[in-house]
Amino acid sequence: MTGPEKTRSWLLALLVLLVDQLTKRVALSELAHSRPVEVLGNVVRLCLRMNAGAAFSLSWGGPTFLLVFNVAAAALVCVLLARCGRCTPLTGLALGAILGGAVGNVLDRLLYGAVVDFIDVGAFGFRWPTFNVADIGITVGGLTLILFYRRPRAPVDETA
Repeated sequence: MTGPEKTRSWLLALLVLLVDQLTKRVALSELAHSRPVEVLGNVVRLCLRMNAGAAFSLSWGGPTFLLVFNVAAAALVCVLLARCGRCTPLTGLALGAILGGAVGNVLDRLLYGAVVDFIDVGAFGFRWPTFNVADIGITVGGLTLILFYRRPRAPVDETA
């Protein structure tokens, strides 16, 4: 990745973090806890929930473990992004999205002792676990890495 491409990755991380924190502040000030507000009927709702557990409100490891795990994951992504010399620009952007989301959720754990979730989607009697903008960044970044992963190819020996 070139210098400008790496800069774009760090800027995307910052953008995801800022949008995440701004939307969480609005959710905290405007939504009543566990009282859904319909945006697109019952399909998309805004519903404030404080998630002290892991992803999808799974409870494992406790708050201290989850904070340390999240900080370690964010640090690892920082190292990967900083050392991503041969990465594709798409890989850099995916890492930037993951980093912004991870830092957003770490800030929540530090500020509130739990992650602020407020986006609630579902249909046909099924509801996805409530999530936030940070979770979107982590998920889209992770899926991008999985779907577009390419191993560096060994140089082809044209003389053989």
